[in-house]
Amino acid sequence: MTTPGGTARGRAPLSWPPGAAAAAIALVLCIWWLRRRFLRYEVAGSSMSPTLRPGDFVVVDRRAFAHRAPARGDVILIRDPREPGRTLVKRVANVDLHGSLWVLGDNPDESTDSRAFGAVAPGTVLGRVRWRYWPPGALFRARQDVRHRTV
Repeated sequence: MTTPGGTARGRAPLSWPPGAAAAAIALVLCIWWLRRRFLRYEVAGSSMSPTLRPGDFVVVDRRAFAHRAPARGDVILIRDPREPGRTLVKRVANVDLHGSLWVLGDNPDESTDSRAFGAVAPGTVLGRVRWRYWPPGALFRARQDVRHRTV
């Protein structure tokens, strides 16, 4: 609609603050990178109790072992060697000379681990557990100490 003077009447064109487009692109790229590097995982069993309990949600760093091998004490997410579609959270108990990992749960009475299926290949490792973020009262950075018995 025009006014009697011939000028357009209505809303002013939308304008973004300086740098907003660059900030939006940076935010999208940051989110994309975070989703590729980290994954969320829900702990289903009690094999890692008391460190991790059923219903806990953790952040797993997929690139944690890009420049170093898993070490004794690391809490890791692996593919189950018996059922590759299933995942397990375990603690590295030992690494042999060939790089194979002996993994154990922190709760040996409830854990199916290397005592049942033997050492696992490094290729089965999906990442290292970095943080537990749920439930909120139990927020912590995953401790990478050795709290299980030795084998």
